Amino acid sequence: MERQDPLLALGRLDGRLTHSPARTAWSIRSRFEGAAIVACNAGVPTDANAIEAWVVGSGLPPRAGEGLNDPLGVAAIVHYFLASLTTPSDGRDRQVRRLLQGLFDAEAEASTWSGADLVHYGPLWRALRKIAEEPGLEPSLTCIAGRLAQMARLVNRAADHSELVATLPDGRAITFGHDHPRAWLVMIMVPTLLQRSGLSANLLPSLVPRHKFLCSSAPEWRDLLAECLSTQAPPAIRALDRMEHELAQLRARYRRTARSRLADAAELRVALPSLTRNKLAIAVNATPA
Repeated sequence: MERQDPLLALGRLDGRLTHSPARTAWSIRSRFEGAAIVACNAGVPTDANAIEAWVVGSGLPPRAGEGLNDPLGVAAIVHYFLASLTTPSDGRDRQVRRLLQGLFDAEAEASTWSGADLVHYGPLWRALRKIAEEPGLEPSLTCIAGRLAQMARLVNRAADHSELVATLPDGRAITFGHDHPRAWLVMIMVPTLLQRSGLSANLLPSLVPRHKFLCSSAPEWRDLLAECLSTQAPPAIRALDRMEHELAQLRARYRRTARSRLADAAELRVALPSLTRNKLAIAVNATPA
């Protein structure tokens, strides 16, 4: 398949989403898709369905009860990712945040399941977010790449170059470097930077680069951004098409009054197929049928 122009692919997704009736449903689902990409980048692979099951109360956080030697918990990753998407001036996604907060509290869940990770990564995440919120971004991939390169330099300065020492049976000692994974903290800032720069009018949470390591220069960051937009924006458009079709079927099937919560309920049902009736009623502040 021929690779699409990155800015053209981004523009198609952004323009389509602006007036889409499935905008809220897509924005919710794309948060899970983006969080799953970030988790894979951090070395704790999971998928959007596992995160959805946790959010709707059908299970524990992904990988939490499997006895795995993960470098950090998925609960902390989801918290940091969702928090990075929250900006004071962003009124477009207020409904999305309200609906998600009606289902679960990401910060409280992270404190319960990944409290040590919040302490370990919190200061660096706050420093990176401060860099992301600095003014002066221009609507170009080159400008965003420069900001990402600035973040990468900060991560390298803050790297924890601790060592693990293993002693062999014959008495020899082997030393292993033990750098905690931190590149994912930079990757989660990409959707916010795309919006703050003006390249996208909407927040596009699923456009997180699939990359586990820091790039060494601004041109490499630019190439990574271009690849991300070219390969990940077209599937996002197809997902939006599918959700619009499902919402149209729901709205044609059910009648509703002006004060009905059916619209919110339909969007949540499309975004979260595993959501139970009681949880759905709590999220939209309605009485279950």
